[in-house]
Amino acid sequence: MRLAFEVLLCIIAAYSFGVIFNIKGRYLKISAIGGGIAWLSYKLLLTAGLENNLSFFFATICFGIYVEICARIYNAPSTVMSVCAMIILVPGYGVYNTLYGFLTNDYDNAVKTGISTLMIAGAISLGLVFITTLFRSRRTNDLLSRIIKTFKKYFSKNNDSDDDIKIEDF
Repeated sequence: MRLAFEVLLCIIAAYSFGVIFNIKGRYLKISAIGGGIAWLSYKLLLTAGLENNLSFFFATICFGIYVEICARIYNAPSTVMSVCAMIILVPGYGVYNTLYGFLTNDYDNAVKTGISTLMIAGAISLGLVFITTLFRSRRTNDLLSRIIKTFKKYFSKNNDSDDDIKIEDF
């Protein structure tokens, strides 16, 4: 129950950052859900026993895949949606503790926290670069285009009733 509440709060936070960044319409909803996916995958990976830095890396990969697929479906740039989803994973508390340690002359703790924070930030950026590079390759792009076209054809054939789910509804 606690995890569901945390994911809901992360969706609200990502949505709020999207409003601040002036993201409109369905892209706002997509990026908010991406923030929820990022936090859910991070917490699940932590409970599975993965190290903190690796959890951030794989959580970034999870929401990166989601954002890239949504960008292909809606013909939108993926950076618009990934920024809000990525905000959830940014280690702001670590940056705060690092600066606080330096200001209070607790240099040992500040350096320890700073290195940990930099490792987390590096894991997030490496995960995003990895997914972005993978999805920019020609072969992956062609494969994804064929899959999306197949789904669009399937949903357009079965639109006899109003209850059918359409790709544009997401």
